[in-house]
Amino acid sequence: MDSKARGQLRVIREVVAVLQAEGISAWLFGGWGLDARFGRITREHGDVEFWVERVHAEQSKALIIGIGGTALSTQPPEEACEFVLDGTSFSTAYFDRQPDGSFDQPLGRFSDWLFPPGSFDDGPVLLDGTPVLAMSVSGMLAMKEQFPHLRHGRPWRQKDIGDMEILRGLLAAETADGRTRAAE
Repeated sequence: MDSKARGQLRVIREVVAVLQAEGISAWLFGGWGLDARFGRITREHGDVEFWVERVHAEQSKALIIGIGGTALSTQPPEEACEFVLDGTSFSTAYFDRQPDGSFDQPLGRFSDWLFPPGSFDDGPVLLDGTPVLAMSVSGMLAMKEQFPHLRHGRPWRQKDIGDMEILRGLLAAETADGRTRAAE
């Protein structure tokens, strides 16, 4: 593991610990979310991304600043906040729970982004031995599939196409595993 990955893992652990101590959940998504679903590091990552429920946006920001994070003014504040902690970049994006069990991001550039029920309900998974929350496989797949079709979306990158193939395989395995358990 290189120094960048070590720094990112350290930030993941610190952010999860400080937020969890105050009862705030933060779900990894993107490349680190996918790696969390695998339980190990599978590739190099440009950044770390967390989803936080919007009702906790300001408190989570204050807590991260309290552990030495610097909040950057690079994102619309109703949508997300980017930080630097110990030289490592990461962000928190905000979502809202809907009465039907789905989730969305009604404020900001991606107000047309919808996440299926269960996207933020799974329990912790282990990432390099650390318990973390990660957006569900179906939630991450929905994010990736919708992105180019959003009002402010953009085309898939090659890594997005690869991630969608991996996520579809994981989703198929989860579905098959669910059928196996139901039959027992």
